[in-house]
Amino acid sequence: MKLAKDFLSKFKNLTPPDDAIRKAVADSIARIVGVPLKKGDVLLSRGIAFVQCSSVQKSAIRVSRAAVFEELYARLPKARDTVRDIR
Repeated sequence: MKLAKDFLSKFKNLTPPDDAIRKAVADSIARIVGVPLKKGDVLLSRGIAFVQCSSVQKSAIRVSRAAVFEELYARLPKARDTVRDIR
């Protein structure tokens, strides 16, 4: 007979869907940097979140990248496995 923890262990390694991560990245950037973004402005590819905005806004995001990551990881801890850089 299998235990319940054996059944639930396979759900431990699930990652959130890209849609939730893109929304969390956009919200974190909007809160920390003040750049209003929609989740459609963020693309995820190979651990990098590509943000579609002006070069001035990208520079502001790059300056406060550490604070954005802290906010993102506090909001969505599983994003630590998915998002490693913002460009």
